[in-house]
Amino acid sequence: MIKLTNVNKLYKGETYSIKALDDISLSVSEGEFLSVMRRSGSGKTTLLNLLGFLDVLTEGEFMFMGEDVSRLSPRQLWKYRKNHIGFIFQHFALIDHCTVYENVALPLNAGGISKKECKKRACESLEQLGISDLKDKYPGQISGGQKQRVAIARALVGRPKLILADEPTGALDYNTGLELMDIFEQIHKTGKTIIMVTHDKNIAQCTERIITIEDAKLISDCR
Repeated sequence: MIKLTNVNKLYKGETYSIKALDDISLSVSEGEFLSVMRRSGSGKTTLLNLLGFLDVLTEGEFMFMGEDVSRLSPRQLWKYRKNHIGFIFQHFALIDHCTVYENVALPLNAGGISKKECKKRACESLEQLGISDLKDKYPGQISGGQKQRVAIARALVGRPKLILADEPTGALDYNTGLELMDIFEQIHKTGKTIIMVTHDKNIAQCTERIITIEDAKLISDCR
């Protein structure tokens, strides 16, 4: 599904030059569930942005589903992101003045899906995450664990092939984090490919494969 070959990412300014990814080569098969372990500043955000078509590489090759996406235009990247990627963030990224239902339906509304289909998919996604009863509540009225379930439902509603999760348990207590990992395992069993960034070894050990990035380099890949 994903193949990075000798990928480098360099950020340059008039007075600085920072290598955020240093000669990264990585393959991910469809249906894998893997974690990326890192320390702050290691390059994980850059890697996630690259895989989610939010950024472009400086050197190397990026193959996605058999196509070379290394040099796509911004509009082409947007189409890939809309059609294939679901994002989950540490601090949920919910819109406070929108209901749970509205937050989940938002990607579909932005993508021009019909109102009827939008409602069908959003309700299915809420039911899958066990939060149909929260659909009329606002983010400020629900717990952190419930907010993350809403964020996962929103990521799934577009039926993406790849789920990218950035520290999804980082804002949760230990037990709620483990409950969330059970949800990810159930999603994985449906055939989704999941790449999760975490600094928590206990969370990483719930995945099938652990990749470690340090100082912009991939230093280990354990199955």
